Amino acid sequence: DHRDLHYPLRRQRQMCIRDSYYSVTFRGEKIGFSTRIKRRLQTGQLMYQESSFYRLPVGGVEHEVISQSLLTVDDSLRTQVLTFDFSADNYETSINAVVDSTRIRVSVESAQGVFTEEYPIENAIYSSAVIPELLARRGFPAGQFELSSFDPLTSSERVFTVQVLGDDRLERFGSRKVKVVQLSYGQLSSRLFIDTTGVLLMENSPEGFMSVHEDREKALSLDMRTGGSRDLLDEFALPLGMGVIQRPRDAVELVISIENLSPGIFALDDFNQIWNSETGILTINSSGFESRLDYSPPDTLDLAETSMIQCKDRRIISAAEKASRGAKDDLERLIAINEHLFKNIKKGHTLSIPSALDVLQKMRGDCNEHTILFTAMARSLDIPTRMNVGLVYLDGYFYYHAWPQAFAKGRWHSFDPTLGQYPADAAHIKLTSGSLDEYLALLRMGDARMKLVSVEYSDGEIFKTELANKEQDSENGD
Repeated sequence: DHRDLHYPLRRQRQMCIRDSYYSVTFRGEKIGFSTRIKRRLQTGQLMYQESSFYRLPVGGVEHEVISQSLLTVDDSLRTQVLTFDFSADNYETSINAVVDSTRIRVSVESAQGVFTEEYPIENAIYSSAVIPELLARRGFPAGQFELSSFDPLTSSERVFTVQVLGDDRLERFGSRKVKVVQLSYGQLSSRLFIDTTGVLLMENSPEGFMSVHEDREKALSLDMRTGGSRDLLDEFALPLGMGVIQRPRDAVELVISIENLSPGIFALDDFNQIWNSETGILTINSSGFESRLDYSPPDTLDLAETSMIQCKDRRIISAAEKASRGAKDDLERLIAINEHLFKNIKKGHTLSIPSALDVLQKMRGDCNEHTILFTAMARSLDIPTRMNVGLVYLDGYFYYHAWPQAFAKGRWHSFDPTLGQYPADAAHIKLTSGSLDEYLALLRMGDARMKLVSVEYSDGEIFKTELANKEQDSENGD
């Protein structure tokens, strides 16, 4: 059963044009299903309703994720109104976006209130839901083109690259004539299989997610008591070759070799990271490099309030002031907030879209929840703060992780409220920073391979692999 979205268009007379049902799998195991319903409203507009349900393990715990959206478009399939509901791990978020020729008006509603904002736009906005029909209307033109879209999860504009690759030659869909289309966003992509009437028959991604058009009964059949056996954290973890970091939480300097990394997609240089793209060597120092402590100075974005970082809300300000009471300067305030969140947020993996106010109310979550609340509290005290997304080392692998960095006393400092660290140890690899949707950065690692060169611990112990000797010989010109 679909939840009532309290959306006025639902009360209009509707005519169902097409219902489509899909089984969703991850690396061969069914993890959920989705539905797509196309309707004609009494106003003549088209409305697309999408619903999805996923059940899958993350961090050893099975999670249920439910999302629903209602989309209305004009005669050219351009987005006019979008309502998106997302529910996971007892967090619920509802987003409503209204689009006109120059702007998008967005309201984000959660249990803690409503946040409204406007964003300027330069191009017509399309939803990924209409791409199959849009291509069918255009006759599946050869080559590639771009479409501007709006991401309801991050309330931001994004650009899709669409490329028609040709006909599907495997005849996996019987006698239907099927077109193959590549849909890309940044370094992420999926392949769509669309019949000539504009019906999506299958979508798959290199990471192993697949959606397949099936009859209603088969698509919706799912044992609600179990999800897939593949834990997402484990599936996307990256092994470290050539050695083991025995005491990662004590690491003060780490040198690793990264091979097969696509150029230009990560921000690996920072105040505490030096990336040599020619040699593929990344050096991380937990305290930062003396000549780079003010690298990439703070800007207005590092103090900005967003729908998820409500740093001007009185509740956030009060929590920050209370947690840092007695601190003499900004750095002491940051350290106090870091310790407060480490001690008071109950640890547990989630698949939610957390806002700082939601986290403040529940005080439960993983690195995302710790990081977003730290960021909001620090910014509420006018301290520039960024959310880093990247990897952290544990037991031979690098796993997805998020942690903040903040600017105080004329330099950047790294913190990890999830692990209770200041500074964050050198076994943290920052891939990018910005909003937490950048967790997708991990998927962009592709075929990258990481090998340990050396690690130095806080007690002065240094461990080197044979790669360290090769690196030294290379520097000496041998």
